[in-house]
Amino acid sequence: MRGKSTEALAALLRDLQADRSAYAQLRELLEAQFQAALRHQAEALQRLADEIIALVDLVEARGRQRGLLLRQLLGTQGEPRMDRLLQRLPAKAAQALGGLWTALEQQVRDCKALNQRNCQLITEQQALMRRVMGVEEELYAES
Repeated sequence: MRGKSTEALAALLRDLQADRSAYAQLRELLEAQFQAALRHQAEALQRLADEIIALVDLVEARGRQRGLLLRQLLGTQGEPRMDRLLQRLPAKAAQALGGLWTALEQQVRDCKALNQRNCQLITEQQALMRRVMGVEEELYAES
């Protein structure tokens, strides 16, 4: 690989490393969100939600950029997928890039699991509050 391809590959590596850092930060935010939900800290939950949304927007933008870089490296034929690129690279480069990609995929799975856990907790809390409010409304209505 030469010239623009080398630059695109270097940008792809930087992109993956930036996403790994972002997902580590996202994991921390999701853990903090869970703790805030357990403690019913509404202000902290709102602040964390805003931070999570901003970080996810950034990661999604990098994902779109990664798609463009893959397309640049692979050409226009077929879907721009990382596994296709790894097959075309020399073994050493493929191993390094593949390791980063595998680690990033694991971080994504971990964050999705934490997000589902948080959503379940918050949903259960809201359902409980609705039941409590419904019961209280019935009690006051009988008076």
